[in-house]
Amino acid sequence: NTGTFKHKKMQKLTLYIIASLLFAMTACEPSIEDKIDIGLPPQADFSIEYIDENNVKLTNITTDDNFIASWDLGNLGTMNGNEIEVLFPDMGEYFITLSVFGKGGSGNVTKSVNITQDAAGACNGAMEFISACGTKTWKLNPAEGALWVGPDASSMWWQNSAQDVLDRPCDWNDEFTFTEAGVFTYASNGDFWGEPYSGITPESCQPISALSADRATWGDGTHAFEVIPGAIPKLKVIGDGAFVALRKAANGMEVTHPVSEVTYDIIGMSTVNGTDILELEVQYGAGIWRFTLASQ
Repeated sequence: NTGTFKHKKMQKLTLYIIASLLFAMTACEPSIEDKIDIGLPPQADFSIEYIDENNVKLTNITTDDNFIASWDLGNLGTMNGNEIEVLFPDMGEYFITLSVFGKGGSGNVTKSVNITQDAAGACNGAMEFISACGTKTWKLNPAEGALWVGPDASSMWWQNSAQDVLDRPCDWNDEFTFTEAGVFTYASNGDFWGEPYSGITPESCQPISALSADRATWGDGTHAFEVIPGAIPKLKVIGDGAFVALRKAANGMEVTHPVSEVTYDIIGMSTVNGTDILELEVQYGAGIWRFTLASQ
């Protein structure tokens, strides 16, 4: 029967095609041995070593295989490498992220670095505030309490009144200028407040020329200064007659003649209505003199 023969022939052809397809599919399926194990993403980790107060060594100690280490240092930018050294210029807490890349993918970890003081010589922190990383001039703040004295930081013997600002203009027109290069200039603008310690009686505004020869370095002049970083940063003015705000207030004593340097504690740096406010203190032995200056 011709029809039956053709039908059986078609069945055989169909079975052959199906068998061929199954074989091809089986042949393309990789064996377990052929699969590549790329592993898991690396578990990132790093160590922190403080070289000094501002320089820190960061080391990639990831134990899993990895071939790229990338560091995100926040506002200090990014760096690459398994071991890096970083200068952190400002006091504060920094969050550092290490990202590592291996054949299994990537992993990252974040840790904090704590810096306890501003870097010496860098224009940041107190130096930036005082000098504006260029040139900045200050005067006594024209307000009550710009001149303050007491036995300790919480008790007051005397402070200037608002009326004193008007009655003693020769104190409030003094200019104290600081530059990033460490130059400090005092300008009296022609007068000063004379008191018995400076050889003047009665107390009054006097021309700067009224200073006696042995007190002349309290007059207009150019000196040096430095900012000493720390939990309480310090401002040191250097040079015979250098002072800020009040001539007689020196370290450990009130003086009647110029001294070679005075170091002040910087107890406040703030901005009020667009004006920078600098607060200084000096322990003179019997108590504390406090001065508040305003930027010009």
